[in-house]
Amino acid sequence: MRALWDSFPRPMRGMLMSNSILVELPRDHYLTGEVVSGLVTLSTTRETSTRGLTLDIQGRESTEITTGGGKNSTTYRSHADHVAWRVPLAPEGVVASGLYRFPFQFQIPVYALPSYRGTHAKVEYEATARLDVPWWPDATHSLPFHVSLARESVRAFSSPIRFRSGSGAGGPEIYVEIDGNRFFARELIGCRITLLGLGDARVRRVYARLVGGEWARADGHEATTETNVSEIDIPMGLVRVGEPFTFEMMIPSQVPSSYRGTHSYYSYVLRFGLDIAWAADLIAETPVVIVR
Repeated sequence: MRALWDSFPRPMRGMLMSNSILVELPRDHYLTGEVVSGLVTLSTTRETSTRGLTLDIQGRESTEITTGGGKNSTTYRSHADHVAWRVPLAPEGVVASGLYRFPFQFQIPVYALPSYRGTHAKVEYEATARLDVPWWPDATHSLPFHVSLARESVRAFSSPIRFRSGSGAGGPEIYVEIDGNRFFARELIGCRITLLGLGDARVRRVYARLVGGEWARADGHEATTETNVSEIDIPMGLVRVGEPFTFEMMIPSQVPSSYRGTHSYYSYVLRFGLDIAWAADLIAETPVVIVR
């Protein structure tokens, strides 16, 4: 096996710690479907027997839910690996002292989940190089990286969405039209609303609210969180009953991407409401997909 290792280039020798290893990537952010190119650098200061050098690429969805409090608290955890690859970089053999460089490539799946970190769930990616040394601690190095959904997989074939609130039996009603159901962070959502059948109801304001929700399951236990991501208030003085009113709503830049995994998901609802005096708010809402 020595001849195989001797075939790898050793442009220089160093005086670094025995069996040090480093994973290098040109950047830390990639899109689904993109090819990632990198380099693993291995430095040895003495001849070493090894079972081989490998690179592990992992995309893991993890959930963690804690119930109770204090001494009575219990934490439940679950995880699923939707990306779990091992790339062999060098075979078993004897490594002479020196500096070795191993280029590698892999493609992020088009079906990969976007990176995410929330209250009870997270999706993380990392590349880990390992030199397997018998009867001695392995040399390892892990490098995390971020994954976002590619644009072409999100906005394609988007079409206008129409929905309404109320029973349609003569009471107050809000009719809503938006220009699609898939959007990107920093994008404007075009909205048009029409108020109908208000009668004697006194509407103080109309609001549009973008709500994000996380659902997670860990070892059979479930938890949900809801966050108001963005909100617009429209004074009633700007709205005429029975006539369409058009406006735009900006999606903030720092929002998590929608995703659906094995143990968790993150989703959005676009909610329109009438704040009616002395009565419950009248709500119309629809799910939307947002990608950062």
